Amino acid sequence: MTAASPPAPSPQEDWRDLAALCTAVRAELPQLTAGITDRIREEIPDYHLVPRSEHEAGVLQQCEGLLSGLVTRRGPSPEECRHVRALGRERAREGLPLQSLIAAFHVGYREIWNILLSRAGADDEDGPGRQLVRLVGTVWTWVEQITGAAAEAYNDALRAQDAVQLGLTYRFFQGLYARSPEEPDMAQLARALGYAPAGAFRAVCAPAWTDEQLTELRGRLNRRTGTARCANRGASMVAVVQGMPAGTVIDAMRDLVPRLPIGTGLERRGLPGAAATILDAQAALALAGTGGPAVPFDGAWLAATLFPQADRLAPLLEPAVGPAASHPELALTVRGFADNGFSLSATGRALHLHPNTVKYRLNRWRELTGWDVHTWPGLSASLLGLGLAQAGAFGPHDRG
Repeated sequence: MTAASPPAPSPQEDWRDLAALCTAVRAELPQLTAGITDRIREEIPDYHLVPRSEHEAGVLQQCEGLLSGLVTRRGPSPEECRHVRALGRERAREGLPLQSLIAAFHVGYREIWNILLSRAGADDEDGPGRQLVRLVGTVWTWVEQITGAAAEAYNDALRAQDAVQLGLTYRFFQGLYARSPEEPDMAQLARALGYAPAGAFRAVCAPAWTDEQLTELRGRLNRRTGTARCANRGASMVAVVQGMPAGTVIDAMRDLVPRLPIGTGLERRGLPGAAATILDAQAALALAGTGGPAVPFDGAWLAATLFPQADRLAPLLEPAVGPAASHPELALTVRGFADNGFSLSATGRALHLHPNTVKYRLNRWRELTGWDVHTWPGLSASLLGLGLAQAGAFGPHDRG
């Protein structure tokens, strides 16, 4: 306590007026609780995760405990701490963020304290208001001990829940990687993890994460609509989602690890589809660059499929590497030509170039690579070579 703190209560003092005030407010709690609950849910939107009736019951019990403690000038009892620990575990299971749980206790205790102050007459020398102010230390003891017990139980429950979920996730991913999605226990595992086995799955992959990063990501995704399970698998972090947009997962990942390379798979149905979309996402990840946009398999499937064969394809496609490195404007024009209907004028408008400049650059590309982009063999070789070179399939190349 600082020098400005109110004096400690004396056991010889007559506390009957304060006891009468607390008893009167306690009798009105069934009506007051609705307003206090409204305020908590207004200030802490995450509480929409908690059923209203259950929330009101918890607020009522906490307010009753505080009022009883003020009457007897005591802190929380062991039984009251046991109850709040149970509440902390339940809020963890409901997916409520810990900071929201703690904030709710502060708001609830603040509201009941303001009700007491408004009725106590703090300016009355002989009224209960003066005594109430001297019990600030008791109220703070309640806030500290109750929130501490709730947070401890919440974290214990979260760790246990994460351990069970992570074990199931590893088993599920192992089955998918082993290409045994049709095994009977795979459907049971999927249901245990919250998936509909016959539903649509999509995978999102990134380089492997730390355990702390994965724990934070799981917590964020658990608060979203849909199902998302993630774990490291070899050098990759794999998230398999259902009923959740890939963009939601990507945003959560990039919020935690900015500039993260990310690949996404096709949305595929059933457990065989879950296995296939992981392969999609890992193939797309091979093309993703640090800080660049996430690479979707459906937009890069050809280069992603050919990337593992880059060594075999190098004699055919490596002619793109040197010219692209030395003359990036040529590579840009080749891509622009393919993206704009193979029209010189449309490509010029898109790249802010004169059509004759576009024509010159395409001819120069042909001279350097031997590929004529006006033909299917030349265009396909150019685009595949550029795509694989950009992904680093052919290794570093001298720009000189």
